[in-house]
Amino acid sequence: MIVQIEDRDQKKQICRKILQALPEWFGIEDSREEYIADCVEQDFFAVFKAEEPVGFLCLKKTGKDTVEVAVMGILKPYQHQGLGRE
Repeated sequence: MIVQIEDRDQKKQICRKILQALPEWFGIEDSREEYIADCVEQDFFAVFKAEEPVGFLCLKKTGKDTVEVAVMGILKPYQHQGLGRE
């Protein structure tokens, strides 16, 4: 299930959980903390399996009608299952 998350604390919590579990991509602590801090101000979607967040997508508005992917991640056991594509 994919859900848009509005709560700032929940955004940080989900983002931190996923990014810390992916050290090969997000192993630089300062950069990781910047992603986490920035996510609270951006559109944020999380994918849940059995009521647990297993991935997220954070979108940065770049114009009136445009966005870009600011950061995203999927826990390793759930990668290559099409969740990011959803």
